[in-house]
Amino acid sequence: MNLLEKLSKNRSRQGLYSFLEREFSAIPTGSRVLTVGSGGNINRLLTLFAIQTGFNVLSFDVDPARNPDIVGDICTYEFEESSFDVIVMCEVLEHVHSPHLAVQTLLRALDVGGKLILSTPFMLPIHEAPRDFYRFTRYGLEFLLREFEEVTIRPRNSYFEAIDVLWMRTVQSTFRRTRVLSFLMAPVVYFLYRPFTLLFTRLAYSDEMTTGYNVTAI
Repeated sequence: MNLLEKLSKNRSRQGLYSFLEREFSAIPTGSRVLTVGSGGNINRLLTLFAIQTGFNVLSFDVDPARNPDIVGDICTYEFEESSFDVIVMCEVLEHVHSPHLAVQTLLRALDVGGKLILSTPFMLPIHEAPRDFYRFTRYGLEFLLREFEEVTIRPRNSYFEAIDVLWMRTVQSTFRRTRVLSFLMAPVVYFLYRPFTLLFTRLAYSDEMTTGYNVTAI
């Protein structure tokens, strides 16, 4: 991954890592934690907090190449009921073929009073094709999680910041001409346009468009 791709990913996940740090730091010692989707920066962060706090993490993934503790399809896998105190499912739901079934699996696997920590993109280009199936509005997430209690859904960033991200993500386009143009536009957006984005966000804040949502549900 080159520098522009790293900057693009950091910008598109703006607001995600601060949310995860708050949530991971609140997981009690000795908790049973399941993370759906193995590997990556999110799970490295979770592992760091697990070591510091002393809770246990079990990883789950459909792809054995990611070396999860459990290989399976979250839509059909049968965990023992009330197996976990916390389930983390970040940047995964859009890649799940039947999200309503996945949510039912999570409900059964969580103990009473357990917490789901979830994030998913909204305004973001296709990625990890062909296993990129859905985008969710806050209303779609509310419907999917309707059997949970205390559901909190927050936009990751604002309308104008989402526009920034779309420009930045052109560096990961599969179209050669788009990628070439991105090496001209991405630095302009990242370094020069940013002050205008912050100004516009302050003057006319809107979350009608965002790059994604951060969610907790009990």
